[in-house]
Amino acid sequence: MDRKGRSLHDASLRVMSLVLLMGGVGFCQSDEQDTDLPIFKRNYSVLNFIDVNTYKEIDCSAENYEDITWYKDGLRFPFGWDEDKLQDMGISLDSRNQTLTLRRAETGTEGNYTCVVSNQNGSIRRDLELRVIANEWIHEPILAFDSHCGERITHIGSNITFTCKFFVGPNGDEAVASWYYEEKSQLEGKESQLPQGGHHHHLVWIYMRELNYTRYEVPNLWMDGKLLVVSLDIFNVTEPALGTYVLMVSNGIEPAAYHRITLSSRHRMPNGIGQFPIKGRQKIVP
Repeated sequence: MDRKGRSLHDASLRVMSLVLLMGGVGFCQSDEQDTDLPIFKRNYSVLNFIDVNTYKEIDCSAENYEDITWYKDGLRFPFGWDEDKLQDMGISLDSRNQTLTLRRAETGTEGNYTCVVSNQNGSIRRDLELRVIANEWIHEPILAFDSHCGERITHIGSNITFTCKFFVGPNGDEAVASWYYEEKSQLEGKESQLPQGGHHHHLVWIYMRELNYTRYEVPNLWMDGKLLVVSLDIFNVTEPALGTYVLMVSNGIEPAAYHRITLSSRHRMPNGIGQFPIKGRQKIVP
C-alpha cells in the first residue's frame, strides 16, 4: 500500500473508533424516557459519507419541541459564515429548523454537526459526522450505526431481526457478508479474528449450527443509497440461540469489517412456550 493508501487507511481506523464511541451514545434507548422532553421522530447514522457536489439533508425532526439550534464543529448556525457564503455553499435551514440542507456538498461542509432540540422541560441532542468523498474509496467497510444493529433483549419463543448498514464504497455490488455465532467452547470452527483480542472463542457459520427449534434466514444484500444493508432473521428464539453473533463484511479491501451483536433474554417463557419444532432447514446465503 502506498503512502496515500496508508494515510487513508489510518484515517478510516480513527473514524471507526469515533463511530464506536458515538454509536454507543447515539442509540442508547431507555424504557423510561421522560415524555415531557422533546422526542426525535427518526433514527439516524452518526457517520455519513457523501460524494462531493451532491445533495444532502441532515434531519433533526422532533415532536414536543419549542426550539432547535444547529452547530457545526462547535459554531452555532450560520457556522461563522455570512449570507453570501451560505448561498455559495448551498446551505440552508427549513422554516421549522428541523432540516439542514446542503445543496452542493464540498470539503468545506465536512465536519461534525449537532442539533439541540429543547422545550421548557429540557433538551436533547443529536450528533452527526459528515465526510465528503472527493477521491476513490480505498479502505475497508465502515459500520454506520443503526438502532437495529446493536445489543438486543428479547423473549424466548419470539422472532427478531438484526439489520446492519455499512459504507462499502462505489463497488457495493461486489461486497459480501456472512453471519457467525461466537462459540464459547473449543468447538471446531473459524477462530475469532476480531480486534478486541484476549478471546479464544470460535466463529461458527450460523448454517452449521445444529438447532432443533430455531430457524435462521438471511435476506439478500441490497444497497440503500451508499449503504450496504445486511440482515439476519431469527425465528422462534430458544436458549441456544442466545449469545453473541458476529457479522463479517468485505468489499475486497483488507481487513474485512467485523461487528459483534449480543442477543439475550429478559425472561424465560413458561411451560416450554416457543419450543415447537420447525420442519425442514432453509439454506443460509453467506
